[in-house]
Amino acid sequence: MEHLEALMSLANDLRVLYVEDDIALQKETKKILDRIFLHVTSASDGEEGLLAFKENSYDLILSDIEMPKMDGLKMSEAIKAIDSSIPIIVVSAYSNTEYLIDAISIGIDNYILKPIKMPRFIDTLYSVVRNIHNSKLAHEYSKKELQLKVLEANEILMGQISQASPNAIVVYRNSKLYFASSAFKALFKENEIAKLISDENSFCDFLNQKISVDQIFENCDTFVKELNEFSLESDVQKVSVLSQKGRKIFHLYTSSLELDSYSKSTMYTFNDITQLEFQRKQIDQYSEYMGDLTNTKYKTQKDDKNPDIIDKLSF
Repeated sequence: MEHLEALMSLANDLRVLYVEDDIALQKETKKILDRIFLHVTSASDGEEGLLAFKENSYDLILSDIEMPKMDGLKMSEAIKAIDSSIPIIVVSAYSNTEYLIDAISIGIDNYILKPIKMPRFIDTLYSVVRNIHNSKLAHEYSKKELQLKVLEANEILMGQISQASPNAIVVYRNSKLYFASSAFKALFKENEIAKLISDENSFCDFLNQKISVDQIFENCDTFVKELNEFSLESDVQKVSVLSQKGRKIFHLYTSSLELDSYSKSTMYTFNDITQLEFQRKQIDQYSEYMGDLTNTKYKTQKDDKNPDIIDKLSF
């Protein structure tokens, strides 16, 4: 049993369905399997085994052939119809060539004869479990390789978006900085950009430090009277940021992105509305000035309530 140690190392995270109608043999064999695998489920016939497979997830099926209600080959055929990749080892007291041919046609991975000899049993398990392990590694490698290709394509797309749009854009993937457009980088100093790299919450905290509060706006007589504190929960909000180019006011748009199926990504787009806010402020000031002018300079002393020279509403 030279492969026993290696088997136990590879199989300690695998789940096994063991189907055997001989209860005494089932109990004894399960004791061995329990020491090797993460979890072992026992069933006493093919119908019970098939039901257990449909209700749970397993990495390996180990089954007798001759059983009541449904034999092991019919059960294996039904299981393979559901999942053709599931490895199945059948155990039988018969070495009948017809059984072997049927087992091969169904896609059985290995065949063990009764009475079970422990060295042969361990070697067979090791061979099948090693294939399971290698298949998982290959799947993980393919998954990571595909993920890298998707991310590379997304980086190219992000670059194209950055070139096509004058807006500052920053993207976080799984709360980590994934992409920052050149327009975004131009807003802040290098040491400030470094603060944003850690995570998305740092981005939130950083912006709140850069945003002017209402009182400062009023005292400094700048463009915006009311700004809410920046929040990751809002889709659109108005923020004022002291950038390298001076005080800027943005509509900040928050959008979810489907960059890949393995992560959660969010894009923040800064739409510069500084000039629009300044113009709005000028219009408000002009309207206020004309209102005062109408009610004071062009007003007779006869009527204190309404101007008789200029009609404020028509003006």
